[in-house]
Amino acid sequence: MDNSGEAVLYGSDDSRDSTAMVDLLNELGVQFEYRCVSHDPAAMREFEQLDGESVPLLRMGHNSIVRGFDRIKVQQMFGWVGC
Repeated sequence: MDNSGEAVLYGSDDSRDSTAMVDLLNELGVQFEYRCVSHDPAAMREFEQLDGESVPLLRMGHNSIVRGFDRIKVQQMFGWVGC
């Protein structure tokens, strides 16, 4: 699957789901930029503009967004579909 654009993960240091999403993306070999909303005001503004209500929030390019830790949706987004 061609997901042109960069993957950006908005997360927080105190979120177990953010840590789990980082681990999942690494496991899938996805290159991404991590933006910590709890320490970076610019990242928080971007997160809010994406209607972020809770972390993690994964943005892929300009069109694909995964809100929360959704293993299946992320795996499908990057072309890995398990049974």
